[in-house]
Amino acid sequence: MIIEFLRNPKNTGSVISSSQFLVQEMISHISPENTIIELGAGSGVITRKLAEIQSVDTIYTYENNPIFHKSLIKIDKTICVSDLFTMKDRHQHQKVKTIISSIPFVNFSTETKAKALNDISTVLEHGGKLIQYTYLNRCPFGTKNLRENKLIQTNMKKVWLNFPPATVFVYEKNNHL
Repeated sequence: MIIEFLRNPKNTGSVISSSQFLVQEMISHISPENTIIELGAGSGVITRKLAEIQSVDTIYTYENNPIFHKSLIKIDKTICVSDLFTMKDRHQHQKVKTIISSIPFVNFSTETKAKALNDISTVLEHGGKLIQYTYLNRCPFGTKNLRENKLIQTNMKKVWLNFPPATVFVYEKNNHL
């Protein structure tokens, strides 16, 4: 993980894997129904915990780092995809309840964040959740972008027992906005 961060710090969001406390906080918000999408799966620390949940049949992990990709394909229930921007076409008729994201969106351009959030919103069903963590204390997407994509923040929690400390944001899709 450290080597991948040093190679490409904008693409690899952290020097070390997420702590068990951050993983537990992320997973505590999921709606365990058949398929879950995980964006920026990295070394797979969250993926492995998702694979342990019996009601989860399939985990689509989106990870563009080929080193991480090789280890993710070995995790039970996992289908690995390298390009985040294929998600909309791949899942638009499926509609999922939960998308977990570890992507460091704060490092992305405004246009890239807007496109990613639009794709996420297209794939989420009404009432579905986007669970995103960041190392900042602010939303990585912006209020206007969330509103345009029918997402409202329903929860936010700081996880201090992680290096660095992380903030977990939970957004719910509401088609009536």
